[in-house]
Amino acid sequence: MDINNNKLDELKDRNPFRVPDGYFESFTENMMSRLPEKPVEKGSVISVYDRVKPWLYMAAAFTGIILLFNVLNRASDVLPENRDTQAGTIFTTPLSSTESEADENTEFLEYIEDMYVDKYALSYIDDFYE
Repeated sequence: MDINNNKLDELKDRNPFRVPDGYFESFTENMMSRLPEKPVEKGSVISVYDRVKPWLYMAAAFTGIILLFNVLNRASDVLPENRDTQAGTIFTTPLSSTESEADENTEFLEYIEDMYVDKYALSYIDDFYE
């Protein structure tokens, strides 16, 4: 007896996967007939509040963060070590007249103006003429 141990040689030229005749011709009709009937549901109506709700939550979160930073900033200004230095400067400086305050303000503004004119304006002019 001749035993053929290698079945792969027999199946080499043939396609081992077969579909019954006419299977795909009536496939959709058969599948649709097996499915249960469902009524078509209409989509739900989305209210304006449901659409705006994420934006409201985001705005509330940002507002909360801003308020938190403001409270923390004010709390750091009222710390005991800051309170002593502020109180010392407040009580040690004598009250001045409005004329001396105006003189101090003009001196300060002239100082700032001279500082920025020297630093930025002259370098801008030099860059412009080069």
